[in-house]
Amino acid sequence: MRVGIMGGTFDPIHVGHLVAASEVFSELALDQVRFIPAGEPWQKDLRTISPAIDRLAMVQVAIQADPRFVADDIEIRRDGPTYAVDTMKDLLTEHPENEYFWIVGDDVLARITSWHSWQEFLDLVTVVAVNRESDADIEVPFDYVRVIMPEVRVSATALRERLVAGKDCRYLVPQPTLDYIAAHDLYRS
Repeated sequence: MRVGIMGGTFDPIHVGHLVAASEVFSELALDQVRFIPAGEPWQKDLRTISPAIDRLAMVQVAIQADPRFVADDIEIRRDGPTYAVDTMKDLLTEHPENEYFWIVGDDVLARITSWHSWQEFLDLVTVVAVNRESDADIEVPFDYVRVIMPEVRVSATALRERLVAGKDCRYLVPQPTLDYIAAHDLYRS
């Protein structure tokens, strides 16, 4: 199978994630896209993040109606800091016959060289970059696949600020995710 991986904090998941996954699915003729919320994201240790179980649940309700997408708790089940290289090793151990494509935005693409064991990670997976604010190729010391998607300028950081302020986030965050956020009193000041 050709499997896309959308890794991230998903705090919360938003339409930008969904549009990116959908575009890459179509452009690369994937069989599925797995959304993998980070368990303990090592690069987010300077800010408080929502509990992993809530971030996974927000992903699950956001994608439940789309058979192309699957929520995967592989990183949440792992103890300690979450590293993409370890996730790829686990996925390849479980399904060595699959071909994997790690989907990132331009902002993340430029930081991959700061990841733990990034060179080993790149040996295990094809990186796919989607545009976040431009469609220009970014110079990095490795090959990647480029997919141009309709531009969606939304970030989880801005959404958390809107949610804390009580501002409307309809059409930026899937409605089932907004319902989950309200029911579990997430992002309250």
